[in-house]
Amino acid sequence: MAENYTYFKVEREGEIVIVTLNRPDTLNAFNLAMLFEFNDIVEHLRIDLASRFVVLTGEGRAFCAGIDVTGEAREEWYGSRQQPNERIFQESGQILVRNWTNLHQITIAAINGPCVGLGLGLVTCCDFRVMAEDSYYSIPETAIGIGYSVSCLYPLLALIGPAHARRMIMTCDKVPALEAKSIGLAHSVVPADQLMSESLALVEKLSTKGPTALRLVKRMINAATVHQFADLAAMEPELVQAFYTATNDINEGLAAYREKRPARFRKETD
Repeated sequence: MAENYTYFKVEREGEIVIVTLNRPDTLNAFNLAMLFEFNDIVEHLRIDLASRFVVLTGEGRAFCAGIDVTGEAREEWYGSRQQPNERIFQESGQILVRNWTNLHQITIAAINGPCVGLGLGLVTCCDFRVMAEDSYYSIPETAIGIGYSVSCLYPLLALIGPAHARRMIMTCDKVPALEAKSIGLAHSVVPADQLMSESLALVEKLSTKGPTALRLVKRMINAATVHQFADLAAMEPELVQAFYTATNDINEGLAAYREKRPARFRKETD
């Protein structure tokens, strides 16, 4: 497995692969190149039969701040051969989320700080979630006039149900670690300095179980929960692109965020 990446650290310890988001100056927010790198890592993991466990964590004081919404990052978002428009991004993102969800390895998210937007999407696709006491989740998308897309909604629904999902997505409220555990978004909450040791202790416990049995149960659970949303996911890229085309909400929302002012979103009566 290739281990030299610009925005990730990939380390192997026996049957364990530790993947660290490594763009701490932006709180590990994803730019386009980072998304491509993560896709490459997931593809290598898919065919890596020597590893049984993957621990995903973040460098620095954040797990992941979601998609990079700075002006510079947005300027490079569309136009490349790999990323020509929103529909292709949605489809590529769905493939990435699906492949990450379906890895044969057991995946553990070690959440070391703020976990926002796409970051939470990747975390909900993991099999287990261990949170540091001072970490939290947030889905700020509707505050900038967009939905929670790229198939990130479906694993969230499978974990916490529609009531909690509505609150998180529609209010954009932060969900601290202890509350996250109470609603099913964390398996354990530990002091920050114990986060990795707790995650590796979980791996040690799982390592005594039958590898084939774990892999089969993981896929059965996914089939009974996340994959029930396949029909909705198939429509999502077209719906999201149509939404962005029909309104200027995303541009207005991002401008308001950068200018630190209330957004003036379009209404049906406008």
